[in-house]
Amino acid sequence: MLSNQIYKSGLVKLSLMIAILFCATSLLADEPASFSKLLAAGQSAPICRLNATDDVEHEFPSAGHWNMIFFWSLFCHSCIEEMPTVQARLAELGEADLRPFFVSLDTLRMQKALINFCKLRDFKHPVLMERVASDSFETADKWGVAMTPSVFIVAPDGKIAWSHQGPMDIEKFFADFKEMSQQSASAACSCDNH
Repeated sequence: MLSNQIYKSGLVKLSLMIAILFCATSLLADEPASFSKLLAAGQSAPICRLNATDDVEHEFPSAGHWNMIFFWSLFCHSCIEEMPTVQARLAELGEADLRPFFVSLDTLRMQKALINFCKLRDFKHPVLMERVASDSFETADKWGVAMTPSVFIVAPDGKIAWSHQGPMDIEKFFADFKEMSQQSASAACSCDNH
């Protein structure tokens, strides 16, 4: 008799769990459009404004220039490993070629920790602090960022030229950028000659 009750109780719990999973799956299938996927090549980059750790507001991407938008977090091991190498490669290029924007998802509540991170690692680029609007990120959600690092290259025309989520091959990233920017420059030259 007792084993019968345990069996029935187990079936009730299992049925309840299946019903919950079914409801959750149904809700996810009707996911609102605000939860978008990572923006891809060819899509327009949203214009955003965020304050840096020094409280200066920055607008990005910068119109008429190549831009790198790098979404990261202090809690992202890959980000922490990649950023010094990215900074070194950016120094070789110069901001005239690629303007970097490092957007921390850690927000204003982590401002002191972000400042300390930059000082300890001699990080030269401004770190922009994401803002939270209700239950979502104000900026990252517009870009479709679901994980860090998420990195974008935005062309001078304001279109996304390249996007990637997760750890990246930094050498390939800069090689791809060099190829994109050279193709763009040669296309502009051929148009100017006609």
